[in-house]
Amino acid sequence: MNASPWRVAPDPDDDVPLCTCCAGAPGVRGAVHEGETPIAVYYAEPAGMPKYPMLRLGLVVGRFADEARPQERRALCFVCRPGDADGAQLEPSEPWLASFPEMSQLGLRLAPEDLAADADAPRLRALAQAVIAGDDRLAPMRVDATGGAKGRAGARRHAFAADAPEPQG
Repeated sequence: MNASPWRVAPDPDDDVPLCTCCAGAPGVRGAVHEGETPIAVYYAEPAGMPKYPMLRLGLVVGRFADEARPQERRALCFVCRPGDADGAQLEPSEPWLASFPEMSQLGLRLAPEDLAADADAPRLRALAQAVIAGDDRLAPMRVDATGGAKGRAGARRHAFAADAPEPQG
């Protein structure tokens, strides 16, 4: 992946994006800057399990000057899974996160069905990839040098009875 034009600044008060059922923190947040100008805030909350990491990454993108209003920003969300050398798999999702309900008040909602047609879609996806690459707490979404998901190189999912071939009669 190319070097990012953005600087990701994780919130130092958050710990790791563990699920609440595992007695972990409910999620993490941070900001993204272009030069010294803040252009986005992000929120990440777990949606998978340790062996099958997945998270919901909410972004609020736009103007963050003192006089800026929510109408000058857009709120969107991706469901993220470990991907390949091009980055995490990103699927547009409804821009609402249980652990950060204030996200919906910070910008205008960009619905998942509208993202593909949005002229800014490639930039928004690149911004999400930059957040994953720039926040070490989101490392399970990254790919390591061997091509496997970081921390899961060579890992295989469990086999289930439904995976077994049908008996030949």
